[in-house]
Amino acid sequence: MTSYPNQSRSTVAKFFNAASLLALSLGLLLTLGCDDSDPRTGTVSGFVSLDDQPLGSGNILLLSESGASGGAELAADGTYTLSCTPGKYLVAVMPIAVEVGPDGKPTDPQAAANVVEIPMHYQDVGTSEIAIEVVAGDNDFDISLDSKSKR
Repeated sequence: MTSYPNQSRSTVAKFFNAASLLALSLGLLLTLGCDDSDPRTGTVSGFVSLDDQPLGSGNILLLSESGASGGAELAADGTYTLSCTPGKYLVAVMPIAVEVGPDGKPTDPQAAANVVEIPMHYQDVGTSEIAIEVVAGDNDFDISLDSKSKR
């Protein structure tokens, strides 16, 4: 057993009991803060299309001036859902990343075959010219990309 100089056993026990209670309370507060019904969270859902066709693969990224972000992978039907804090966001839509081996060939050829080419200007929040404002609760935001656009 560890001894603590100049402190009685009951003083040390009280300290550890108080510290344990504080840690438990903090843990419960953090867990409650992650609830989907948190009023400080917005859920953004939508549909991404390229040339009026569902974008069957890719990622969507939201980035605010303050550094808040949100992101999601697109479903095969072009839909997405993500959560983030309310605020104004710039948006980028990027192709899925394909891992390559030492030989430069994709490690998953099937995944590489599903990569959709997305015009470069949509892949950067600074050049996409897509912006949204997220409010607490549910938000719907569809994105239409045009491969012929020369922004």
